[in-house]
Amino acid sequence: MDPNSREFALFIDGIRIERSLSREDLIEDIVSLSQYKRYLRGITAIPNNIVIQLADRLKYSINDFYSLFTKKHSNEHNEILDIYILIKNQQYKEAIESCHNLKDELIVSSYNKLFYEYCFVFSQYMLGQISDIHILSIFSEMVNYPECMDNESFNMIEMNVLVQIVKISASMENFSPAESLYKILTSTNFQLNYSGDSSILPLLYYYTARVFRTKGDTEKSLNLAEKGIQIALIYETSNALPHLFLINALAN
Repeated sequence: MDPNSREFALFIDGIRIERSLSREDLIEDIVSLSQYKRYLRGITAIPNNIVIQLADRLKYSINDFYSLFTKKHSNEHNEILDIYILIKNQQYKEAIESCHNLKDELIVSSYNKLFYEYCFVFSQYMLGQISDIHILSIFSEMVNYPECMDNESFNMIEMNVLVQIVKISASMENFSPAESLYKILTSTNFQLNYSGDSSILPLLYYYTARVFRTKGDTEKSLNLAEKGIQIALIYETSNALPHLFLINALAN
C-alpha cells in the first residue's frame, strides 16, 4: 500500500464532494467503482491517464489539479502548525479550540493527520483531561512504540511523542524509555527528518538529560547536555541553551 497514492485519491474524492458530484457521476466511463475504491484505500496508485480524465470531469486542467493538491497539503500543515505554536506557548485551551475548528475538515496528508492527532491529545493531557496511563497508551500506538525505537530516522512528531513517553514514564519510575532514547540521541546514525523549527533538537537532549539527572545518572545526563549544547550552537537556537548549561554545570 502506497500512503501517498491514498492521499491523492482522497484529495480527488474531496474535490468531488466539494462539487456535489456523486462517485458514480465522477467515474462514469472512466473507471469501475470497485477500482476507484481501491485507489481510495491506497491499494493501487491512480494511473496518469485516469487522473487526467478525473481532473477534466471535475473541470480542472491536470497542472491546476496537481498545484491544488500541493497547495492543500501546505495549507493543512500551516493550520496545524499554528496549533502547535499555541501549544509551545502553553495556550492549551486555545489549541483544543483550534483543533475542534479543524476537526470536520478532510485532512489528506498522513503526516498532517499524525501532527493534528498529537496536538489534540497533548493539549487534552496538559489540561488534565487524559490520565498518564491513557496518554502513554495513545502515544505508543501513535508512533508504534517500542518497535519504532529501532528506526534510524524520525520526524518531528515522532520525537515529540517519544520525549513525552520518556518524561511521563520517568515520573512513574520507569526509565526504560529514557534508556532507549539515550541510545538514539547519542548514535552517530541518528537523523531527525524535519526542515522546520530547529529548536526541537536541543529540547530533545535537554528533556532526556533532565530525566537522567533526576535518576542520578550523571554520566548520561552530562553526555546529553554536552551534545545538546553543540547542536544548539550549530543551529543558532537559544531556547534550551540556558537549561542545557545548567544541567551541564550540575552534572560536572
